[in-house]
Amino acid sequence: MPPRRSRGRRANVEVTESTLLPAIIAKLRKLAKQEVHIGAQGDEELAMIAGVLEHGSQKMKIPARSFIGTGKKKSTTPISKLVRQGVNDIAYDRISVNAFLKEIGELGKERTLKNFDKIRKPPLSPIYAKRKGSKKIMVLEKALRDSITFIVVNKGG
Repeated sequence: MPPRRSRGRRANVEVTESTLLPAIIAKLRKLAKQEVHIGAQGDEELAMIAGVLEHGSQKMKIPARSFIGTGKKKSTTPISKLVRQGVNDIAYDRISVNAFLKEIGELGKERTLKNFDKIRKPPLSPIYAKRKGSKKIMVLEKALRDSITFIVVNKGG
């Protein structure tokens, strides 16, 4: 079996005699123990609506209109750029780990909301579009759009 290829991007931190390597390592360990989750947060009904829109429903004949998964894909590049710069900022005490994670969450949330507003496919059925009064897919899902948020959690728990 051929070796598995992986692609990685590095954030280079320059270490000099004046930098305190143990302090940098401690900050980066704190960063590595946390992650940002972006999604919809709300009650049971909102969770059901989000699940049906994200994955579709064969029973209700509703096609999938992923807004979280596609929002994640569209957020990957800008977040990667932010992370590469942010690691240096954390190492040199220009930003705290918590502020940096919040910045990542805000960027991901912004991109997910932008993606939510642009969902056009698959189109609505003509009967439902007439009843709804609009051909825009997510026009009545304002509560769902408003529930998109992010949280910072510890990895593995």
